[in-house]
Amino acid sequence: MPRKPLIRTDLYYYHVTTRANHKTWFQLPMDRVWQICINSLVLAQSKHPAIISQFVLMANHYHLLIKTPQSDIDKFMYIFNKEFSTQLRSQSMMTNRMFGSNYKWSLIQNQNYFNNVFRYIYQNPLRANLTERCEDYPYSTCYYRKRRLCLSFEFTAIDELESDLEYLNSVYGDDQALGIRKGLRKAIFSYVFHRG
Repeated sequence: MPRKPLIRTDLYYYHVTTRANHKTWFQLPMDRVWQICINSLVLAQSKHPAIISQFVLMANHYHLLIKTPQSDIDKFMYIFNKEFSTQLRSQSMMTNRMFGSNYKWSLIQNQNYFNNVFRYIYQNPLRANLTERCEDYPYSTCYYRKRRLCLSFEFTAIDELESDLEYLNSVYGDDQALGIRKGLRKAIFSYVFHRG
């Protein structure tokens, strides 16, 4: 399937994700992978300023919610993924490709969609049974936000969403989660309803 043409904009947030090659887990402890991610985000932001509202690291992929004021998502992601994969390869002493493919993105142009994607991203660790609450997963900006801890990269919290823990932790049904996951495969996000 051909790669979808990139939409460059400064108006809306993108959901961005990249998965490890062959969907294998990162070959380093999560604390180290998290620090590599932080350092890579700092480097990318220093070269291509971006507004990051969420970052969640999982065992073999990440989720990023980002807006690019200079309409340069491709340049930001090039620096971030290049640094991330270089450091992963170096520190794990691996020679193979780190990521299975280029990053995948979806533009979110609707506030209701944004709210649901925001919650969906933070609920990744819940769906994987890694934690019972979004704010308790340590490899997430939610964890830092709730504890008022600093991160080296700049991220912009969405106060009205992040302060509502009941909303963040109310888990989607399987059909809703599937509809969001499928919607995030589109260039411009929209729900994909299950027909069964």
